[in-house]
Amino acid sequence: MQMLKECRCGNCKRLLARVGEFTELQIKCSRCGTLNHVKAASLEQSPMSAIRPI
Repeated sequence: MQMLKECRCGNCKRLLARVGEFTELQIKCSRCGTLNHVKAASLEQSPMSAIRPI
């Protein structure tokens, strides 16, 4: 079973949604009107991220 995480307003902390996997989420708080924009952290590193520039 997938665990859902709470997505709360960054301004007033109101619960906006419970979400599973996502890459990007934009949701407006109905209480204070703040537009909340959340991006998911990468679950695994890209193979190119391990290569250092010369």
